[in-house]
Amino acid sequence: MNQTRVLQAFQNVVASGVSVCDLGPTLFGSTLEAVHLVLGGTFTVSNITAIALKANGKVIWETTGAALNTINAFKGNPNTVGLLTLDFMEPKARTVNGFQAGAMDLSTDSGITQLRLEVTISGATAPTLEGWAEVSPAVKIAGEEAIRFLILRRHRMQVQAPAAGEFAIPVPHLDPAGGGSVFRRIHLFSANCTDLRVVREGVDEYKVKKSILQEQQKRAGRTPQANHVCYDPVLDNIANGRVWDTTSAKPPLGAGVRAANFFGTFSAGETFFVETEELIHLNDY
Repeated sequence: MNQTRVLQAFQNVVASGVSVCDLGPTLFGSTLEAVHLVLGGTFTVSNITAIALKANGKVIWETTGAALNTINAFKGNPNTVGLLTLDFMEPKARTVNGFQAGAMDLSTDSGITQLRLEVTISGATAPTLEGWAEVSPAVKIAGEEAIRFLILRRHRMQVQAPAAGEFAIPVPHLDPAGGGSVFRRIHLFSANCTDLRVVREGVDEYKVKKSILQEQQKRAGRTPQANHVCYDPVLDNIANGRVWDTTSAKPPLGAGVRAANFFGTFSAGETFFVETEELIHLNDY
């Protein structure tokens, strides 16, 4: 972060409705690293039922206030009352490229001509909403060329475990037949998930009970949260060689993956949400 900028005023900040902020005039020509939302009045993160960030009309971020609060807490980031952070970078990464991957290039070369943040408010009383952005200059640096085009996509989807047992979870963009994706984390907002199993090319790459999974995460400085189970392949804060790549394109354009599956074991049936963190090019949205 080199600069902090005040965002334009949010429009339509009402008790129940969609509040909108045009980020372009403030941020174009920079690299977007984080956005901080300051909530006032009786407005809390639980009143944010949807957050959508749109680039050129494409939704590249979708989450809720409560879900993002949970993810931030899991990663060990502060959860200050009345403040919610959208983090595009990985501040605790141990390599420069791992740290910067996901930051949004908003230079004239990026192809992004529209950038809009929508915050859906439900049941707040006399809400106020302000925003600040952490940015750095959009300067071309040779060492960053490999990650400059990547954007952090956050996709949210409701899925169902029909009963107790192990089931394949339809994680968004995972299937190599559809092109696959590069996952930094996969979050399950589930009360009943007890085990995870991750399979690629027919091989169990990761199979673990929730209790062991969360013990590993605690040792790595994460803070497990209630009703949240996370597959976190970058647990050692090194992205290179750790992200879970299911892209089907042949190297060097992709990983050449032909088959990938994500399984969860559940103690009882439930409807829950899956939220992904993916590092991809805007053209892949």
